[in-house]
Amino acid sequence: MNNGQSSFFCNHALFVLNHNTLNILDANEAAIEFYGYSRDEFCQMSIYDLGEKKDRSALIIQENDEFANDKIWVHQTKCGEEVYVQFTSHIFSHNGKPAKLATAHNVTEQVNNQEKRLSKFPQIQLYKGNRPLAEIIWDAEKRVLKWSEKAEKLFGWSKKEVLRDPKFFNKFMHKEELDQANQMIDDNVAALKHHYTTNGRVHTKTGDVRVCEWHNTLVYDENGSLLSVYTLVQDISERKKSEDLFKALAEESLVGVYLIQNGTFKYVNPCFADIFNYAKGEIEGTLGPLDLTHRDDSKLVAENLKQRMNGGADSIQYDFRCLTKNRETIHVKVFGTKIDYLGKPAIVGTLLDITHSKLAFERYQASVESFEDLFDSISDAIYIQDKEEQFIKVNKAALELNGYDREFLIGKQPDVLAAKGKTDLKKAQEHFKKALDGTPQKFEQWGRRKNGEVFPEEVVLNPGTYFGEEVVIAIARDISKQHEVEDEIQKSREKFEQLFQNAPVSIVMMDKNQHIRTVNRAFENTFGYIAEEIEGLNVDKVIVPKGKERQAQKLSKQVFEGDASSISARRETKNGELVDVLIYGVPVNVNGETIAIYGIYVDITERKKAEEKIKKSLKEKEVLLAEIHHRVKNNLAVIAGLLELQQFKADSKEARNILRESQLRINSIALIHEKLYQNENLSEVSIDVYLKELLDIIVSSMATEVTDVSISIDSASIFLTINQAIPCGLILNELITNVYKHAFEGRKTGDINIKLKQEDETFLLCVEDNGRGMPENIDYDNPSTLGLTLIQTLSNQLRGSCNFENQENGMRFNLEFEIDK
Repeated sequence: MNNGQSSFFCNHALFVLNHNTLNILDANEAAIEFYGYSRDEFCQMSIYDLGEKKDRSALIIQENDEFANDKIWVHQTKCGEEVYVQFTSHIFSHNGKPAKLATAHNVTEQVNNQEKRLSKFPQIQLYKGNRPLAEIIWDAEKRVLKWSEKAEKLFGWSKKEVLRDPKFFNKFMHKEELDQANQMIDDNVAALKHHYTTNGRVHTKTGDVRVCEWHNTLVYDENGSLLSVYTLVQDISERKKSEDLFKALAEESLVGVYLIQNGTFKYVNPCFADIFNYAKGEIEGTLGPLDLTHRDDSKLVAENLKQRMNGGADSIQYDFRCLTKNRETIHVKVFGTKIDYLGKPAIVGTLLDITHSKLAFERYQASVESFEDLFDSISDAIYIQDKEEQFIKVNKAALELNGYDREFLIGKQPDVLAAKGKTDLKKAQEHFKKALDGTPQKFEQWGRRKNGEVFPEEVVLNPGTYFGEEVVIAIARDISKQHEVEDEIQKSREKFEQLFQNAPVSIVMMDKNQHIRTVNRAFENTFGYIAEEIEGLNVDKVIVPKGKERQAQKLSKQVFEGDASSISARRETKNGELVDVLIYGVPVNVNGETIAIYGIYVDITERKKAEEKIKKSLKEKEVLLAEIHHRVKNNLAVIAGLLELQQFKADSKEARNILRESQLRINSIALIHEKLYQNENLSEVSIDVYLKELLDIIVSSMATEVTDVSISIDSASIFLTINQAIPCGLILNELITNVYKHAFEGRKTGDINIKLKQEDETFLLCVEDNGRGMPENIDYDNPSTLGLTLIQTLSNQLRGSCNFENQENGMRFNLEFEIDK
């Protein structure tokens, strides 16, 4: 199924049905062909609309779920033909809701031919085969809806005995686990979980107790109420007995027995725990093999574990060193083999403590081997010392290291090779005694060559025998280069530490889990925390204010994906104050993987204050500018009023017309200033709004009873600065007043069309009328009238171009200029 459209193909008729009502939700092509209905017709029907159930007396048809029963259906096709069908179905999720996928099997031929042997009738089922697990379906009241053949064989009860028996669940479950089973179902239903697995005991019909593993699937209706529980059951009684037997034998074993899974000891026996001086509970489920392994052998153990788990070796046996709970070194021999435990790979094996035999073998091997050839072939300096620390044997590398000959060193003690004042001879003697007592030693000291040169050396002391006498074998190595490298590393570390601590900005270093590892002094000063207080904590939980966690998590995610990111935000100090900071997240990438990040916080509190101060000052200036525009508008209104008074007192019509034109020009400028102080933006005017109000003023002043002028405006929302709005308004004023005065003389009606639009950054104005047009003798380059002169002058002021065009019916004016940004 796909988005409600049929895309399933089968030779049988298939229906998707509503789980509760059996309304048809979809049908396949075979169903459409068989019944004769279209898909849209099917989706208006219920399965009951096709026919009804009848008793099934002659057919034995094997069902696979609760939809099949001892009934067959008598259906009618669209053309009226009667057919017999039997359904099989299963529950599935359709568009997030439970539904049934039902298969209609045509059994018309079997029903009509009663003389055929029943054994020849087809056994119809959705899935055929010997399933390894028993299948049980329960309703919401824990009554059995389906009881498979495997369930009958496994538990003894027949399907007839268990179907719809309201008390069967209590009879079936072991009484000691009944409450737990009920509670587990209730808990999973409350959490709306769809799957869970558990182990538990049940009773068979004969009274036997079996241990089973239960795989449960919960089915809900669209309201979230439980409809049924589909259960697959596996008998694990024999496996349980084997596990119990294994543990019983292991508990009494005199060697260590273990089971490792997912890198952790799932089981160890008492002997294993005793070898490492732990209690069983301290190891099981807590420690892994590498937790008990000596660090020098951890690589060997890890590689062997990896080989077995990856199939490189099914079993392996080898020796290595371990550490007990009190950190004592022991030698062990281990055997391990790969098994499958609870469906997952695991390693089971034995472990034997061979510490004493190992040391005995090493002493024996040291006593019988000849060191003559070995000495001079090894590049490290080797000394053999008796119980009095005297050199009784030295190799060639020892002579080259110190510059002395063999005759000088034999019989001497190590103090002749030590740098006086830089070597603790008493401490060196203690190392010697411990090595003589059998404990290997490793330490560093300062040596002195024959030429007086002082150098660092690493010394290893091991116990041994030489011709039957107990000795100490000392190995020395010049580590001058190593010291030089370490010194450089230390210097680099100190430089970085000083840079980190003395940086003027707050810095926090976090691991890949976003846990704080360290902070610098600037961070402590800014946020009030000292490093010890917050080490190991999540930085977002320490300084991110409530409500800002998602923003902080988004930044962290970007950084951990390997991208440096930054934001401006507020962070909270220890005492609850909010600090404005610029936050930079810088990832530390190694081999393409982010292993840590640095969080850098720049305190911008003062800058924010300065910005607020600037904003406040700007607001004050905006208020002042608005007041200026208001006063300019008022002053222009006063001038316009004076011109109007003067117009009333003028004796000649020509003077009154001149005064009225001047008044309109002033009003067009005043209207600009009015729009500016009314806007939030004091530098721009919406020219379409301005135009409509300007026309209202012109029309109220110029309209006459003789001519009825109709004005249409087609204008986009365009914003112009005051420097462009005023000239544009004056041009419109001149054009409209000129049209009113001259275009429609002797006419009762007239039309004016005004269009404003913007193309990219260009402003286009077009004014058309259906009047008598402009006189042909007008020189537009050298106009003789004030109006035309103003239009040309104002167009030049806009750095634009304009032109007049006489049309077949009227005049057209075009103006074009670039809009200021």
